[in-house]
Order: sequence, then structure tokens, then C-alpha cells
Amino acid sequence: MNKIIIISGLMLFSFFFGAGNLIFPPMLGYTAQNHMWLAMCGFAITGIIMPYLTVIVVAYMNGGVESIGRKVHPIFGLVFAICVYLSIGALYGIPRAANVAYEIGTKNILPVHNHFTLIIFSLLFFFVVYIVSLYPNRIVDNLGKYLTPILIFIILLLCVLVFIHPETSIKHPTGEYVHMPVVSGVLQGYFTMDLVAALAFSVVIVQTFKLNGISEHKQLMTSVAKSGFISAILLAVIYFSLAYLGATTVHHDFKNGTDILTYNTLRVFGPLGNLIFGIIVILACLTTCIGLVNACSAFAMKKLTKISYKKFVLLFSLLGFIVSILGLNLILQIAVPLLTFIYPTSIVLVLMSFVSMFIKIELKYAFIIPTIITLVISILQILSDFNISKNINALYKLLPFSNYQLAWLLPFIILAILGLIIDYFLRNKSQQSMS
Repeated sequence: MNKIIIISGLMLFSFFFGAGNLIFPPMLGYTAQNHMWLAMCGFAITGIIMPYLTVIVVAYMNGGVESIGRKVHPIFGLVFAICVYLSIGALYGIPRAANVAYEIGTKNILPVHNHFTLIIFSLLFFFVVYIVSLYPNRIVDNLGKYLTPILIFIILLLCVLVFIHPETSIKHPTGEYVHMPVVSGVLQGYFTMDLVAALAFSVVIVQTFKLNGISEHKQLMTSVAKSGFISAILLAVIYFSLAYLGATTVHHDFKNGTDILTYNTLRVFGPLGNLIFGIIVILACLTTCIGLVNACSAFAMKKLTKISYKKFVLLFSLLGFIVSILGLNLILQIAVPLLTFIYPTSIVLVLMSFVSMFIKIELKYAFIIPTIITLVISILQILSDFNISKNINALYKLLPFSNYQLAWLLPFIILAILGLIIDYFLRNKSQQSMS
């Protein structure tokens, strides 16, 4: 039993810790500086704790992302699932992993480093993704089994060496981390996409336990919770270590976490070590992309049965290639409205599902009302960010915590309580009418 839990915990960690997750903690530490610990506590809420709760919720409900969205409405469940798979897939997750592979893997290898080399690299990268995704067999599993531990070992070794010999002392914070480090950390945690990804792949962990003879609900929940805790602890160690690495890096106007990581691996390991690290990151990103293309294609094939799996693999590989050639910085900018739209709604659905685990009444309006208002506020925030209308901007700024980009939070809490009250009275009314 313990062996299965440990293996499942490591598997879950490898699902969460795609190579793309390397880039956010170093940049957070680099910017937050002596506010790093506060910022990382915020980051842990959306980047570690919420994904962990999601795994537990999926196990409890015994269903995937669509089953959670179906609590609001069947059509909403389908649309929400499509948005989730697009965000972890072709619109963000897949091209982000490909760009991280390019930025870290080739920065100090290629003699020329420009947009043309990005296109050539992406073309070759997604050709391999396409070919392997058509006939994956056990290639991805075996690569992931060995690559993930090696990648973790090198990252931890890098962080330990930086801890022993930091390049500089931690200084004063800059940007948004000066006045609101915790909130800024929470928002940075959005970019890991781990909560959204957990909605899609937690089913795999549940199935793993079932295949090993653990099917009784209470035992299954306990096993999933333990394996999730293992992955959460590993994520916390890696994330906080990478943030410290960023905080002790001398400022050279780095634009993203890949620049910081590349700089430090070259500084600590030298050219050969940097080359090895780059190759491992490329392979890790490759397996991440193959896994995401497989997951998205399998989901799409279930919904559009007349289109073959191979055609969906081609479609998602092409979409990943097209978006990836935009470059990492532009992809991260595109991701902001996408994550603003989908992440708060995902948090609301996960939290209400978690609450439903401890309440005996069937929840309906407690799901519907806060989810709808969160969606509306998220759309208002996106429109306000793009300055579509002065009236919309003014309306959005009236909402509490809008200046912290958390305008959905207070309405969610109030309306969730209201929904719970409505569901409670409706249940009592139903019981009275039956008696």
C-alpha cells in the first residue's frame, strides 16, 4: 500500500511539475527580493494548495473536469471542459513548454539565437511531438520515469550550490511586490496552470489506485490524499528553492525565469553542465507536450467521434507550433486574459465541490450563483484590462479588491453563503412536501 502511495505521489508530482513550472518561481524571487517569503506563501495558495484540493475533489466526485462543471449545467460542464483542455493544451500549456525548451535548451548552444532559429526549433520539436504522439506506447512513460528524477536532482543541486554560494545578497523588492507581495504571489500561482491541469489529469491517479485493487471510497480518498500530500511537499521544496535562486541573482534586467535559470546554470555548472541541463529540459518539455497532445486529442475524440485520433494529434501539434513561434514573452502576455477568465472559475468550482464533501444536502444554487457571478466579473476584468470602455473600467473598479485583481473573491464568498442558504431551505421545503 505505502509503495503504491509513494509511486502515485511521485507520478502526481511529475504531472504537476512540467518544465514550464521552472520559469515562475525564479522570476518571483528575482522581483520580490526580501518580500520573497510572503510572495511565495501567496504563490503556494494557487500553485500548490489549490491543485492539491483539486486532486481530492476529483477523487471524491469520481469524475473528471466535465463532471465538476456539470454541477452548474451540463452545457456549462462541456464548455468549461473545452476551455480547460485548450488552456492546458494548444493555447498555452503546449506552446509554453516548447518555448521553455527553446529558451533554456538552446540559449547557450546555438551560435545564433533569433526568431528564425525559434521557428526551426519549434518545427523540429513539434514534428517529434506529432510522430511520438501517434504511436506513444511506453516511450513517454519510460522517458518521464527517468527524466523527472534527473531533472529534480539537477534543480536541487543547482539550488543547493546557489544557497552555499549565492551570487548576491537579497535586496529590496520592485514592482507589484513592494506593496502587495502575497496577492502578487497568488496571481503568479495562476500561471502554473496546476489547478486547471489537475482537473484534467487527477482521474489518472484515481485509476491507478483502482487498478491496484483500492476501490473502497474511504480507502481511495485516504490514498489519494496521501499521494497528493507527497507531491505538494516536493513542489513546495522545489518552488521555494527556485525563488531563493532568483532572489540571490544579480540584476541584469532579466525578462523571465528562463533567463535567470540559464544564467545560473552556466554560472554554477559551467558550459558542459549548462549543456546537459539544457538537453534534459528539452526532453522533459518534449514529454510534457506529448502528454498534453495525447490528453487533448483523447478528449476531443470522445466529443467528436467522427474525427480520428490521428487528425486531432495533427491539429493540436500544428496549433502548438503556430502559437509557440510567437515567443515566450508574448505567450505569457496572451495567457493573462485566458487565465483571468478560467482560473477564478476553476477555484470557485473546486472550493464549492470541496465544501459539498462535508455537507449532506445536495448543492445546486451554491454552485450556480457564485460561478456565474465569478464568470461575469472575470469578463469585466478582461475588458477593463484592455480598456474597452471607460464605463466598464469604472464599473469594475467599484468592486472590492479590484485593484488587487481579486474582484471576484468577496462576491464569491457572499453568494456562496447565499446559495448554501437557498439549497438548505429548498431541501427542507422538499422534505415537508413529501411528508
